[in-house]
Amino acid sequence: MIKEKRPFPVPSEVVMRSALFALANLNARLQVYNEETGVIVATLSRRLGLQKQEVVVKVRRFDQTSVLEVEAPDAERTQQILSQVSAYVTDGAGRVQADATIQWVDVARQQENRARRKQFVNRARSILPGQSAEENLPAVVDAQGGEIVPVADDDNAAAPLPIPDNPGVLVKNYQDKVIELKVDPAVFADRTPYLDVCQACSATVMRGSKYCFACGRPMTLEAVQPELQNAAAKSARASLQAGLIAVVATLVPFFLLIVPLLLDADITLSFLEKVGRSLTPVRLALSLLLGIVPGLTFGWWAISQSRQAAWYQNLEAMFDDPGRFRASLGRVLGWVAVYVSVAWVLFVLVAFVFS
Repeated sequence: MIKEKRPFPVPSEVVMRSALFALANLNARLQVYNEETGVIVATLSRRLGLQKQEVVVKVRRFDQTSVLEVEAPDAERTQQILSQVSAYVTDGAGRVQADATIQWVDVARQQENRARRKQFVNRARSILPGQSAEENLPAVVDAQGGEIVPVADDDNAAAPLPIPDNPGVLVKNYQDKVIELKVDPAVFADRTPYLDVCQACSATVMRGSKYCFACGRPMTLEAVQPELQNAAAKSARASLQAGLIAVVATLVPFFLLIVPLLLDADITLSFLEKVGRSLTPVRLALSLLLGIVPGLTFGWWAISQSRQAAWYQNLEAMFDDPGRFRASLGRVLGWVAVYVSVAWVLFVLVAFVFS
């Protein structure tokens, strides 16, 4: 069994009835419902009714607040119940009556299918002699008068089940009878102006709270501002640092390959011949390892970090743009380093060809 607890800033009566309607929405069979003790016991059916699972709901009263405790067979069922209860507590009668209307539509659809099956069976039985066309029909129990109201009768089996203008929630009791429970608008008021539901854990929190008390998820933009600003500033700083390292790395081939040409006083040699003499294996290896490869690597890293910083800065949750200049400068230096590194590679190839 999975046990979960959730506090609610509403009276226990609201939570009790919300839990009852949530179980009814899961087609659970009600075994015990007691608002005085705050206990609900229901049975959930699985695998076409072959497997029965018990669900226990307890509601503890604390003045105008309450604590809901749900014991369900698996985490999925527990999450469904908590999510439904939070929706009913927050949205109020509008949400409950919408789900109740869906229940009535499903019952009407089942009644139509049952009527078609009955007509088919009656036609088949009418062909065979000595067969009766009677069939037991389910019933809906009126919670007000306690009378059993049949869904359909034998005389008019194809008549559609009327959906009332103000439908109540259909709850199945321990006798397998369906009871209609009316929704009290005074209990299920619209609380969305001051309550909100966490999308991660379905906890009900006060609107305006920065974090969810149950799972710690940020609930407002102000809550994520420090993290977003730190991430944007960090990416911008990394972009600028990588861009500076890449530019410095691109100067290494200049000192290893070009400076010796400027210091060579032999005027009888052409420029390409001087370049060929300076392209020794040691200088090429040092230029490649200390200049070209770091220039390409850090240059591309500077561009990547600049894009990451721009992604953070363009979010609607960001109220300012920390590090935008550093990210732009790092991107420019990164592209310069990449282009210069590629130019050094082409320069070496050309020098090899014409030397």
